[in-house]
Amino acid sequence: MRDAAIDREQRRNSGRPQGVFVIGNLRMQTVRRVTLARGVLSVVVFANAISGYGQLHDGLCKAGFGEFHTRFNTGVSVTVAAARNGGFATRDCAANLSWGKQELPVVSVAAMVDIDALGVDLGLGSLIVAFQTKSSDADWFVTYKIYSLERPPRLLRTIIGGSSFTAADTDLDGRVEIWTDDAKAVDGMDRLSAGELDFAPRLVLRFDKHKLLDVSAEFQSDFDHQIAEVRAQLAVKQLSDFKNSDGKLSEASS
Repeated sequence: MRDAAIDREQRRNSGRPQGVFVIGNLRMQTVRRVTLARGVLSVVVFANAISGYGQLHDGLCKAGFGEFHTRFNTGVSVTVAAARNGGFATRDCAANLSWGKQELPVVSVAAMVDIDALGVDLGLGSLIVAFQTKSSDADWFVTYKIYSLERPPRLLRTIIGGSSFTAADTDLDGRVEIWTDDAKAVDGMDRLSAGELDFAPRLVLRFDKHKLLDVSAEFQSDFDHQIAEVRAQLAVKQLSDFKNSDGKLSEASS
């Protein structure tokens, strides 16, 4: 049954550019240990801790403000800064990778650019840098781009459909997970946009042998905690209204 679900998901993504994966009701299971890299600047994780998951911060650059630059020990430099037009900074952001006299644009124009992870082995065969970008302030979804830090750097994977992404060795066992959500799957549900929902279903991903897997089942306690928090916010009348409805509450329900 699981194999059939995987096959359906692979077929659904087969028409997209290679390496682009769309989140949306992905349900796959477990695998092996991912080893973190060691060395100078080799294990750097940006963005939110798991306790702050789901809140995408302003990022390293937003609306042209903010910048970041570092040179990795492979000789590849990572730059996030304001996008430029005719030599002048704009109110947009950009990111690129450079080595020697060569340069690889990551994104030329974006409303927000952040780095989620730098120098981490996600199970893709090399140390990586992971960018997350938003095309506009009105966009609820983030694009997650994973590049190798070898020379020359390469785009390894692109994941879209989540509202934020956070890479972390959650339980300090040497395996790196990517925490995100299924925002794209619930967008439009009951005529509500993803931004109108309090939260989207949490999703935990991990790469194994270059395959993207759903390992959410390994973190049942986190889901239990999330459910308990939501239950605590519901009033008795809200629960009663929902139980007595067909699952679609009117705007008057409270």
